Amino acid sequence: MTSASRTTEETVAELDPIDSAQTPIFLRPDDDRGKELASTFDLEFRDIQSAPATDWYLGCKQGELALCHSSEHSLVISERSVRSKIDDARNTHLAKACMARRGRVVLDAFGGWGIDGLTLSALGCEVTILEVNSLICTMARYLAQELGCTAKVVCADAERYLQDTNEVFDVVYFDPMFPGHPKSAKPVRRMQILEVLARKDPDIEQIFEFAKSRTRDRIVVKRRRTENARGLVPDWNVSGRTVRFDVFQIR
Repeated sequence: MTSASRTTEETVAELDPIDSAQTPIFLRPDDDRGKELASTFDLEFRDIQSAPATDWYLGCKQGELALCHSSEHSLVISERSVRSKIDDARNTHLAKACMARRGRVVLDAFGGWGIDGLTLSALGCEVTILEVNSLICTMARYLAQELGCTAKVVCADAERYLQDTNEVFDVVYFDPMFPGHPKSAKPVRRMQILEVLARKDPDIEQIFEFAKSRTRDRIVVKRRRTENARGLVPDWNVSGRTVRFDVFQIR
């Protein structure tokens, strides 16, 4: 176990709880590490014998939280697998588009595995990460703890959250699922699984309108580099080799 795994109760408490009644973890009765994860993340312990036959579910593999499937290899997103990406983030296009710096308040509205939001948090931003799927959200919370990150990870629908919150952010960041991926460029495995589990086709333009009233500085939308912006025309963008970040200045 990494040193980041042994976080204090205070660090864990900074992560908002999700609805554990809807988020079971399936374990062997003698899996003490799995039971520790269940306790830490308020998950409902169930016997592995009752695990879903055809769907993804939470489990424990080699001491780490994992997404498991009866006919697929398990997925673990460990601290080691993303540490270099986060440590090298300062000069990335993401950091430039969000103007990441200490104290900047950011909402990552479509968090997924949480990697972009956790990257901004590592750069000093005060980040809230939203993810509507409870399995994905729990994996993001686990990764945040492994990294010793103070970002809040919340299981919530972005549109409803933006309507209900009184908080105002410096940046609202959108990273919706890209349209169907070109067959010649198959995404990495964790993104393939995200495509299966994530909410399909959220109304970005509708959510964008709610975001404008909760943003002081800018909204940033991540897109595939060649993707049409459709009805949303940015003030400028920051482009990389495969993706671009459309920046909408709030006036």
